[in-house]
Amino acid sequence: MQINIFLCKFKKNLNTHTIPNKMPNSLYLNMENIEAIKENASTPLFDRDQVKTSIAHIGVSNFHRSHQAYYMHNLIEKHHELSYGICGIDLLDSDRKTYNVLKDQDGLYTLITKDATSVHKPKIIGSIVEYFFGPENPMAVIERLANPDIKIISLTIAEDGYHLNEITGEFNQKHPAVAEEVINPFNPKTVFGYLTQAFKLRKLRGLSGCTILSCDNIKDNGDTMKLSFLNYVSKNEPDLLPWLKSNTTFPNTMVDRITPVTHHKDLDALKNDYLIEDQWPVVCESFTEWIIEDNFYKQKPNWEQVGVQFVKNIAPYQNMKLQLLNAGHSILGVLGTLHGYKTVQEAANDDDFILFLETFMDLEVTPTLVDAKNKTIEEYKTTLISRFKNPNINDSLSRICSESSAKIPIFILSTLDIQFSEETKDFNHIAFVIAAWCKYNDGIDDQGNPYNINDSISNTLIRMAALSQQNPIKFLEIKSIFKDLSNHSVFTEKYFKYLSYLRTHNIKESIINFNANLI
Repeated sequence: MQINIFLCKFKKNLNTHTIPNKMPNSLYLNMENIEAIKENASTPLFDRDQVKTSIAHIGVSNFHRSHQAYYMHNLIEKHHELSYGICGIDLLDSDRKTYNVLKDQDGLYTLITKDATSVHKPKIIGSIVEYFFGPENPMAVIERLANPDIKIISLTIAEDGYHLNEITGEFNQKHPAVAEEVINPFNPKTVFGYLTQAFKLRKLRGLSGCTILSCDNIKDNGDTMKLSFLNYVSKNEPDLLPWLKSNTTFPNTMVDRITPVTHHKDLDALKNDYLIEDQWPVVCESFTEWIIEDNFYKQKPNWEQVGVQFVKNIAPYQNMKLQLLNAGHSILGVLGTLHGYKTVQEAANDDDFILFLETFMDLEVTPTLVDAKNKTIEEYKTTLISRFKNPNINDSLSRICSESSAKIPIFILSTLDIQFSEETKDFNHIAFVIAAWCKYNDGIDDQGNPYNINDSISNTLIRMAALSQQNPIKFLEIKSIFKDLSNHSVFTEKYFKYLSYLRTHNIKESIINFNANLI
């Protein structure tokens, strides 16, 4: 079978764009206008035509563009690593907007960094020099992934992209997209289908493998990716399995940079203040961290030159981030939404809410982080609170609360599991948060305003929360989230007490009285 190779490398966009109501002297972001744009923004100081692609990144999200693509831009620009450009790849029909924007802008986009007291000069990121869109040409994506020039395949595909069984946590071979690939393997729908066909070609052509680098915000992301992928291959292409085990590695990573949804006001500010018309800029905080397990297949970029840490054991860093930052986000999201707040910074600047969070981190999380240094933990917590309070980020609580059924087990219940294993009974805050989450799924805040429950199992959450008004144990009987937690008598006693209180008091009063040990 002959397969046509399709390579889409961005070229200078010579088209003239006509924008309705365009401001005089504003410039549309593309390579044709880059020289003029440099007067108002930091632009790439390297020749993008000289950049070779050796990283394929699947899932060109806002976070990828604020984090990994940012690091690669700095490495190319500051240390002349011209062999580590990024080939962006998206696999879902819902990603078509990203594809259209990046294609239209020659892969360029604006990174807007906001501190608590200032907004940094816009930075045009130029490290994404190719882009492929799977639904449009799946064989082109497979061929690009199979090319030996690609040394690293990185991913930000979110929790649901791993297709894990909600109850067992193992790869879900019965997922409809997976089942469809068995019938039509050359038109894959999952990342595993694409990778399988790409590595089959590498093996067939006598080529080597590469590193598969998960950058998703899940525990043991590299191990999770490895187990899911090898499980998929063992059932669908078992002859490929021995080759994969010898020709791939899956480092675990910890990634950290708060990156909210881009709002229209960000586009307007960029246009009005800097005369740059970018269809989809990315907003982020200045804090950024990337820690990677040093387990690469053959070569790796010199990322340490731009602040990346390579370590032997990722667990202490990963657990600290998941159980403090991500848990903190979820707690502020649930409690803040119940009160009627809309953004993280509103909830974080409420003294009662932040006291609750700080006490949770000090009493219930810090004792479980036994592998991390105490000084590091304390510094991280202090920095974290100031990051949450940043008034210029405006991270929406609706984003934080989306897919909570996947987040809370990882970010909050993992701490509870450690406490149970050590026979600790100091989990009052967690019991309160789970009770508040049950009430959250009623969908009405304390001001009487409705809000949406954005979750893949929203019907289950809403139904079980409603049933818990008569029988409070019902919410804890969602096995995919809580496993056997409903059988833990010490926890359920605390949970029942807090849920009963929350059903008859608003969240603000409840938190004040909880902080004062009055409930």
